[in-house]
Amino acid sequence: MKLRLNRFALFYPLRIVGAFFIILIVSVYSLLLGGFTPYRLLLIGLFLVYPHFIRYFAWQYPQDRLKIERRAFLLDSFLLGLIVYAIGFSAVPTFALITIAQVNALAVSGFRDMLFSIVSLVLGIAVSMLFGGANFDPNNLITLDITASVFLFVYFTFFGFSVYHSNALLAQSRTELREQKATLEIEKRRSDTLLLNLIPAGIAAEIKHAKVDGFTLFDPVTLVAIDFCDFSETLESQEPDEVLAHLLHCFKAFDAIAARHGFEKLKTLGDRYLAVAGVPRGREGDAAAGVEAALEMRQFLADLNVSRRAHGKFFLEARIAVHTGRVLGGIVETEKVSYDLWGDGIKTLIRLLEEAPVGQVVISEATRRAAGEEFASTPAGSVGSGLIFYNVEKCAA
Repeated sequence: MKLRLNRFALFYPLRIVGAFFIILIVSVYSLLLGGFTPYRLLLIGLFLVYPHFIRYFAWQYPQDRLKIERRAFLLDSFLLGLIVYAIGFSAVPTFALITIAQVNALAVSGFRDMLFSIVSLVLGIAVSMLFGGANFDPNNLITLDITASVFLFVYFTFFGFSVYHSNALLAQSRTELREQKATLEIEKRRSDTLLLNLIPAGIAAEIKHAKVDGFTLFDPVTLVAIDFCDFSETLESQEPDEVLAHLLHCFKAFDAIAARHGFEKLKTLGDRYLAVAGVPRGREGDAAAGVEAALEMRQFLADLNVSRRAHGKFFLEARIAVHTGRVLGGIVETEKVSYDLWGDGIKTLIRLLEEAPVGQVVISEATRRAAGEEFASTPAGSVGSGLIFYNVEKCAA
C-alpha cells in the first residue's frame, strides 16, 4: 500500500501549483480586461480549496486512491473548461491549460482517460457558453503569455520529477517483488524439506497435489523395525552424550541402508527405529528388499561393535524384525503434524520384535513367502496361535 500511495505523492503539490497558476491567470486577465466579476471571483475561491478537497478524499480512502484520482482528473478538465472560457480563450494560457489536463490524464490512465478528459473539458466550455454566451478575446495579451510560459516550465519540471519518481518506485517495487519471490521459494523448499522429514516422500508428493484425504489402507507394505537391547541401562552407566551420539550414528547408517533398498524411515521412538516400503505404492520386490536391508543393518552393527569392543568402548546390540502385511496410514494433525501407521501389520511387527533373539533378524511367515527363495529361513518360534517367525540368512551364492 505504501508504494501505491507514493505513486501519487506529487499529485497534490502539482495540483496546488496548477491551482495557483489558474488563480494568477484569472487575476491578471481580470486586472487587464473586464475586472473581477462575481464569476471570476467564484472560480478563484474554488481553486483556493479545490486541491485540498481532492487530497482529503484521496487520503481518507487510500484503498480507492487510483479511482479517486481518475475521477479527479475528469473534474480537473471540466473546471479548466470553465477557466478557458473565463479568460476569453487567450492563446498561450488556453494552450497551457488544455495541455496540462490531457498530459495528466494520459500519464495516469492512458489514452482512454485522456479522451474522457477532452470530453470533460469541452463540456466545461460548453456549460460556460450556455450560461454566459460567447467570450472570445482577440487581444494579444503579452503579460498572460509570459505568465503561461513560465508556468509551463515550472509545471512540467515538477511533472518530469513526478514521472522519474514513479519510475524509481516501479523499479524498487520490481526489485522487492523479486526478493519476495526468492524468499517465498526458499520458504517453499524449507517447508517441502520439513514435510519430507515428517511424512514419506510419496505421501508428501500426493499431499502437495491434494490427492490425500483422511486415512488410507495400504496392502501390502513391508516394515523393518530395530530395537536396541539394554539401551536404558547403557544410558545410565555411560556418558549420556556419547550414548546418544552413538545411537544417532546408527540411525543415520540405517537411513542410508533403508534408502538404498527403497525404504523410508517412518519414525524413531526412543531407541527403536521403524522403516517402511509400500507407502503409498508398493513394489513386487519390497519384501526381499526389506530382508536384505535388515541383514545389512545387522552386519553394520556387528562390524561396528567389533571395532568398538577392540577400542574398549561400549557397544549396542539389537533385535531386528521384518513383516509384510496391511496397515492403515494417515496424518495425525495435532499441535505437531506427523504421519503414522496403524493396524494388524504394526501390531504383528512389534510382537516379532519383542520375541526376536538378540543379534538376529526374524521375519514373519508373510514376509518369508513374499521374499522368495534367495533367503534361507529356519523356524525360530511362534507367538500365540499361528504367528510363526523365522531366523533368516542370505543364501550362499
